Amino acid sequence: MKNKKSQIKMFETIAVLIIFFVLIGFGLVFYSRIQGPQFQEKQEENFELKAIQTAQIVSFLPEIQCSSDGIITNDCFDILKIDALNYVNTGEIRDEYYFDTFGYSNISINQIYPPGVNWEIYKRPLTNSKSKSSIQVPISLYNASSREYNFGVLNVDVYR
Repeated sequence: MKNKKSQIKMFETIAVLIIFFVLIGFGLVFYSRIQGPQFQEKQEENFELKAIQTAQIVSFLPEIQCSSDGIITNDCFDILKIDALNYVNTGEIRDEYYFDTFGYSNISINQIYPPGVNWEIYKRPLTNSKSKSSIQVPISLYNASSREYNFGVLNVDVYR
């Protein structure tokens, strides 16, 4: 008689444990379905923040910023410095040097007024990218030889 009672109690314990684990499984599935869209949204937000960060880094590159007597002007790029950067650091040498800073992105400057030259600062696209974030920043282009300011746009495309 004691043997049958202990078997029944052991069966009850195993049944309770099975029900407990099934409930935990349902809870995990429910939680993962709730958190899935939030996780995707957070990834997209982080990607956009990375693109903004890349645009800010480019805006403050000392290699191309305008300066006068050691004073740096914000949102201003020196055309002579941009030309020198493109002349000295061409192609893969430049792209390898800046890869740690910019990753997979394309960075270019377009002179809007007066219509003129377009410069490619950095080019390293991701061939099979899932998405691309494009940011355009209005900038001033200073021509030191003619002492004129022109209007331009900094284009930053970041790939994921």
